[in-house]
Amino acid sequence: MAQVDKASYRNRGGVIQRLVTAYKRFRYFNAAGKSLVVKRSAEFRLVGHAVLEVGDNVTIQDQSFFQLTMPEPKVFIGNNTVIGRRNIITAKNRISIGNDVLIGSDVQIIDHGHGMRRDTPIRLQKAEIGTVEIGNDVWIGAGAKILMNVKIGNGAVIGANAVVISDIPEYAIAVGSPARVVKYRE
Repeated sequence: MAQVDKASYRNRGGVIQRLVTAYKRFRYFNAAGKSLVVKRSAEFRLVGHAVLEVGDNVTIQDQSFFQLTMPEPKVFIGNNTVIGRRNIITAKNRISIGNDVLIGSDVQIIDHGHGMRRDTPIRLQKAEIGTVEIGNDVWIGAGAKILMNVKIGNGAVIGANAVVISDIPEYAIAVGSPARVVKYRE
């Protein structure tokens, strides 16, 4: 009897997960490939004209937060990519994440920043808006920050807690704050 109850409970959990994903796919995504998984506590704040597209076999873990806001936000995520727990992805323009990308927990990816002129309080300045491009087969370690106007090349590895403020070449391993290349994948 206990075996039946455990199996029934697991099946119920799978059904709930499929319903959550189906609802969020319908509500927030412009396009989504097959086998999308969006965890229940993942949160989305999108302006009406935002574009959010994902490929096949994408997983968006618990407590991830997507904010797509003015003026023209677009987020594209490739196939076989995992967005880790408590990730924050904030787009005002364009964020592109390739295929086969693994993103650890607590990562932030942001395509904009605040103006910092001295003649006006920062809170009154307009946002500076850029882009973020993450290639294929990239691993981004837990707690990393990927800031605007950055391109991370195919096969790169970004270390835990790194702060990426400039381009990272293909197959580079970058660590630190600011992130710097320490070696290349063999």
